[in-house]
Amino acid sequence: MTSPQLPRFTAKRMASIIGFAIASFIYMSGFSALGAMATGVAGTNEVTTSNPMRNQIVQVQPPQIQMVFRDEITDIGKMGLTVVCNTESVGIALPQLGADSKTVSVALTTAFAAGECLIEWKLVDGSQGSIPFTSQIVSETTIAPADGTPTDTTLPAVIGEVVVQSAGGGPRVGGLLGLLRIFEYLLVAAIFGGLLTVTLAWPEGIDYGVCLRFFRITWLLAVTTMYLIVAITAMRNSDNTFISSLNPFSWFGALNDAAGLVLLLRFALVVGSFWVTFQPARVFEPATQVPAITLITVMMATFGLTRIGQHVALFTYIFGIAHALAIGMWLGGLLLLSRTVLNAPGEADLLNAVRGFMRISTILILVSIATGVMQVYLLDSFNIFSTGHGRLNLLKLVVVAGMAWISLMFKNFTVTRLSKETELTSKMAWRLRRAVSTELLVGILVLGLTSWMVPMHPPQARASGAQPTVPYAFRQDLKNDRFHVIISLTPSTTGVNAMRIELLEPSRINNFVVKLIPSEIGYAGIAINVPLKRRGAAIVMGDGSFTLPVAGVWSIEISGATTTGELIPLATTINITASTVESTTTVAPDLATTTTLAGG
Repeated sequence: MTSPQLPRFTAKRMASIIGFAIASFIYMSGFSALGAMATGVAGTNEVTTSNPMRNQIVQVQPPQIQMVFRDEITDIGKMGLTVVCNTESVGIALPQLGADSKTVSVALTTAFAAGECLIEWKLVDGSQGSIPFTSQIVSETTIAPADGTPTDTTLPAVIGEVVVQSAGGGPRVGGLLGLLRIFEYLLVAAIFGGLLTVTLAWPEGIDYGVCLRFFRITWLLAVTTMYLIVAITAMRNSDNTFISSLNPFSWFGALNDAAGLVLLLRFALVVGSFWVTFQPARVFEPATQVPAITLITVMMATFGLTRIGQHVALFTYIFGIAHALAIGMWLGGLLLLSRTVLNAPGEADLLNAVRGFMRISTILILVSIATGVMQVYLLDSFNIFSTGHGRLNLLKLVVVAGMAWISLMFKNFTVTRLSKETELTSKMAWRLRRAVSTELLVGILVLGLTSWMVPMHPPQARASGAQPTVPYAFRQDLKNDRFHVIISLTPSTTGVNAMRIELLEPSRINNFVVKLIPSEIGYAGIAINVPLKRRGAAIVMGDGSFTLPVAGVWSIEISGATTTGELIPLATTINITASTVESTTTVAPDLATTTTLAGG
C-alpha cells in the first residue's frame, strides 16, 4: 500500500502563500481603518453636563430635563429620547434646542416615579448614550395668591411683617412707555433749555407772542405726557386697569419706591412750572428769578436720578444730573431757535439770540460728552461690548459726537456769516432753521436711545433688596452672573417656619423653585413653587403650611428659567436645630392668613 504523495513546499510556493496572507491582512486592515474613520466622523457626540446629572439622587421633581452636548446638534427633530423610572415610562414633550445648538431641553409632562431611572438618547449622526439617576418622592408646597390668581396685589403677613408686592402680570406697555419718554425728555428740555436760553441770550423773547405761545403749548403737552407716563407706570406696578390708574389718588400706593417717588416729584415740578412758563418774565424779575430758575433746574435734574434705588456709585447721580442739565439746555435751546427765533425774519435781536446760544453750546457740548463718558464707565465699566446696555451707550456716544460735529459746523457758519449781518433775512432764517432742525433730529435720536436704555440694567446697576422689618434667624444673599436671590428663614428650628424669598435678578423669571433637601435619610425634601414672574418678594407665612420635620443640615437649591434658557442654580446650606418649645403663630387679625405672595 502506497501512501499519498504530499505536495512539496517549495520556496516559490511558500512566497505566494505569504504574499496572499499579507494582502488579506492589508485588505481587512483597510476596511477596519475606514470603519474607524467613519466612527470618528459621526457618532461621537456626548453629553458634558445634564440635569438630572449622572447617578444623582433627585428628591424634587424638575420641570424639565436639560442636556448640554459637546458638539453642536444639527437636526433636533430626529433626536430619539426615552425616560423610564422604575420600569414606568415618563411623559416628555418634544426636545427643544437652545441658541448655542448644544443645549437640549425637554419638558416633563408626568412626574418621576420613585426608583431607578434611566434617560436614553440617540442623535441622527448615530451618537447615543444614557444617564442613570435615582428618583425619590418629595412633597411640594405652592405659594398661592390670596384669590387664586398670580396677578393680584396682596398684603402678606409674616410674624408682624407686611410686604406689599405686585404680581406684574399686567399688559406689556414697554413700547408705549418708551415713546412717551422721548416726548417727556423733549418737552421738559424745551421748558428748561428754552427759558434759560431766553435768560442768557434772548431777553427780548418775552415780548414776542410766538415765544409765549411756544412755552404755553409746550407746558400743556409736557403735563399731558407726564400724566400718561405716571398713570401707565402705576398700572404696571399695581396691576390695576388703565382707567382706574388715571385716578391720581391711586398712584401713591403703586409708586412708593424710590423710582416712583422721583417720577411723582418730576410730575409735580412740571405742573408747578406753570408759574414760570405762562409768565416767562419771572426769570428776569429780581424777586422771582431765583425760585423760577431753581424750579426748572430741579425739574430737569430729576432725569439724572434714573438709577436711584440701585447699587450704583454716588458719582453716577452727580454725573447723571450734570448730563441731564447739559443735554436739556442744549436740546431746549435748539427747539426755541427752531420754533420761535428762526420762525421768520427779524431785527438784530434775533441774530444776537443765535450768536448767544452758539457761545453757550460749546460748553454744553463738552459737558455732555464728558459726563456721558463718565456715566458709561460707572454703569458699564469695561463691559461696553459684552452687554446690551453697554453697546447702546457706545452707540449713543457716537450719535452725540455726530450731533456735536453738526453743532460745531453750525457755530462756524454763524461766526463767519452772521458777523457781518445786521438783521435776519428770510433766506438766512431758512438756512439756519434747516441746520438747527438737522441737529435737533439727531438729538431726538439720542433721546430715543436714552429711552431704550432706561429699563435696562447695566452690570454696575443692580436692584437693591428691601431689608425685612423683622429679624430673621437666617438670611443669605445668593447670586451669580444672572441670578440674584435673598433667602430669609425664621426661626430655623424644626416645626413651623416662615420664609422670605426675594428676587433681584433677572427682571423676569419662569419656573422659580426653591428646594430644601435634608441630609437625614428617610425624610423627603420640600419644593416651594414661587409665583414671582418679576422682581419682588414672596412670603411663606408661619401659619403651619411650611414645616421642617428634622434637625440637621439642609441643602437649599434655587432654580429658575428665562426666555433664553435655564439659569445656573444657586445653592447653600442651613443648619436646622431641634425646637425646644411648641410652635405658635401670631398673625395680625386684620390681615388674611393666606399662604402666598405674588410679587412683581
